[in-house]
Amino acid sequence: MIIRTQHEHLKKPKYGSRAFSTFLYFIFVLATICLFTVFNKSFGQIVATSDPVVSQIVTTVNEKIPSYNGYTIQVTSATIKPAIKTAVGQVYDGKTIKVDPTRFQNSVKQQLRADGVSDLVINSSIGAAVQTKLTAEYQNAFQNEYLLEFREKLPTYKMITYLVMLVTFVFGTFFRIRYIRSKH
Repeated sequence: MIIRTQHEHLKKPKYGSRAFSTFLYFIFVLATICLFTVFNKSFGQIVATSDPVVSQIVTTVNEKIPSYNGYTIQVTSATIKPAIKTAVGQVYDGKTIKVDPTRFQNSVKQQLRADGVSDLVINSSIGAAVQTKLTAEYQNAFQNEYLLEFREKLPTYKMITYLVMLVTFVFGTFFRIRYIRSKH
């Protein structure tokens, strides 16, 4: 009886506070992971230039680029991979998507030469007009609705992630301190 009365003034620890703070810290860790992966420019470029993604983009770009007098121009992975990396970097930086078409133009010239088109035709005003049209199509292929939408929403998503990190860390710490104090 004496022992019981001595400890009556002590409160029992609030286990809900401990569980809730652990849950909040878990959300904090998930938000941090998102910040260093999905919302990170380097990570986005690595994912976008992976082989399955590049092959899908090459297929899409090749469908959008028209034929020239029966000659089919095909973009290769080696040609488009640096352009994809540049485009994704521009999206993460919030810039207009504009890739350097030099590799593409050189590839077109090589393909036309391989198909038997003479340098005279390739370098003539007709060849220049075709290259301009193909380059415009190549540039338009990067004006993807998903990239443009992601570019517009990225700052909002990052701000929300930072806010979630702040709120979950502050409240998680508050509930953890509440739990620790309730034990004494």
